Amino acid sequence: MVDVDYLTLLESGVEAWNYWREKNPEIKPNLSYVELSANLDNVNLSHVNLRCAKIYFAELQNANLTNADLRGTDFTIVDLSGADLSHADLSDGLFLGSVEFSGANLSGVNLTRADLGTCVISHGLFFRASLSGVNLSHANLNQASLRFADLNGANLCGANLSGADLCGADLREANLFGADLSKADLRGADFSDANLAYANLSGAKLAGAPNFGNLGIYDLSYLNDRRVNLSNANLNGANLSEVDLTDAILTSVKVPDIRVQN
Repeated sequence: MVDVDYLTLLESGVEAWNYWREKNPEIKPNLSYVELSANLDNVNLSHVNLRCAKIYFAELQNANLTNADLRGTDFTIVDLSGADLSHADLSDGLFLGSVEFSGANLSGVNLTRADLGTCVISHGLFFRASLSGVNLSHANLNQASLRFADLNGANLCGANLSGADLCGADLREANLFGADLSKADLRGADFSDANLAYANLSGAKLAGAPNFGNLGIYDLSYLNDRRVNLSNANLNGANLSEVDLTDAILTSVKVPDIRVQN
């Protein structure tokens, strides 16, 4: 059940809510199953239980949602630009209408089985995020950082990944049909069994192994010799102009009709 005091406090305004959170840092409010439709820019919802909540027509720009429980939450026409969702659990979430994630921090987030089709996530940070099976069809991920993200089996059909950082990402069996990967950094990514038919990889960086070294608390130097893996991938009709496949693993790759013209 919802603790009505928490909901009433939140509805009284961001300033009052944030002040209370600051004075009671040990309390993790339960707002599961609530309905929220308000301007909550800069709100502190870190560690809050918002499981199965309905958040619609809401402003959450620069909100703090770190480690929040957002499993099964329904976001409809919500602005999360600049929000910090690092290590939040958004598995099985539903994102409808215009949901804006531009510049948001989603590093370590769990979006397993979430439906983010048509979302705008340009310049978002997804470092080591769990996105297995997620629906990102036609999503705008322009220049997003998806380094080491788990996108195994994800639906990225028609997604805009131009200029994205996919170094070391797991894209096995992902659907990238018609996706825009132009000028993306794909070094060390695993595309085995992925569908890249009619994808645009023009100017993408595949050659060479990235120098991962130490990234924060993670020692990833063991991945330094990892090459991009396109084994058994479907590249039919893909645009590979200005792409260097010298170091790529191309075992059983399907390339009946690729475009390599400059």
